[in-house]
Amino acid sequence: MRLPAALGVLCFLATISFASAQIQVTAQTERSYFLLYERVDLLVTIVNQGESDLILNNDEGRPWLSFIVSKHNKLPVHSERHATFKPVSLKVGETRTLRVNITPLFSFREEGQYTAAAVVDLPGEGEIISEPVPFEVQQGREVWTESRPIDGTQRVYSLLRFAPKPDETKLYLRVEDPGDNLVLANLALGEVVAYVDPEVYFDPLGNLHVMQPIAMGTYLYTRVDPAGKVVHQTIFDTYQEIRPRLTKLNDGNVIVVGGLEQNPDAPHEHLSDGQKKGVDPIEQRADSGPLPNTSSSLPPPAP
Repeated sequence: MRLPAALGVLCFLATISFASAQIQVTAQTERSYFLLYERVDLLVTIVNQGESDLILNNDEGRPWLSFIVSKHNKLPVHSERHATFKPVSLKVGETRTLRVNITPLFSFREEGQYTAAAVVDLPGEGEIISEPVPFEVQQGREVWTESRPIDGTQRVYSLLRFAPKPDETKLYLRVEDPGDNLVLANLALGEVVAYVDPEVYFDPLGNLHVMQPIAMGTYLYTRVDPAGKVVHQTIFDTYQEIRPRLTKLNDGNVIVVGGLEQNPDAPHEHLSDGQKKGVDPIEQRADSGPLPNTSSSLPPPAP
């Protein structure tokens, strides 16, 4: 009874060894800490170290690229959805690096420590699993929140302080729709100085206006549409000892009073990182091949 089992183990090890000789898979993140519901980008690097060209595709009915995410206690994180990636071809010796936003694919619904690994399935050969990458999801500190009716639903807008790196603190905007259990936006507006909270106003169209201090005498102004998309950002300096302030007019419109805009002649539409037109949750580096394709919606908040 033990001989078939031993043969099975040997066959499995032989398959893994052969597949490992064909490609090398590594994964990494650009930082270690992420705000809850923020996009977590995993950089997946694949090297064809075999003797023939390879095509990674889904022809055998399962995705050629997938991921394993676990909590610190080794329990697996529930997969929110399955993504289908476009085929990628690799010539002998070629390297491709893909940037994959795994937040829409898994339910990061609580803070804590996690690990993520990339899995590449070579058709007919076996699976190659990268070393797990550790990262931590944190709550951040809420400094402002307001609920508003939008298009028949009640949306919750929040500003949070969060330090993605030890030497910087950023102000994040989160837009949630509790009725549909969705997070519509969760993005960094820019750096913010310690102990000074931003000024915040809504205008009659539901746009959010934020003025935040980013350095001594320097302020970042941001206008955001009701869905959480940044439509304009600009920097103001304190001028003649008068700092810029947000002011709400009698008709409800919001303007900036005081200060001096650094570049008033620049086009007045600037989209922040993560909100650029055409941004896909999966991106490629300069040495990468065709973009894999998946949806970009964020996971729902905890009930």
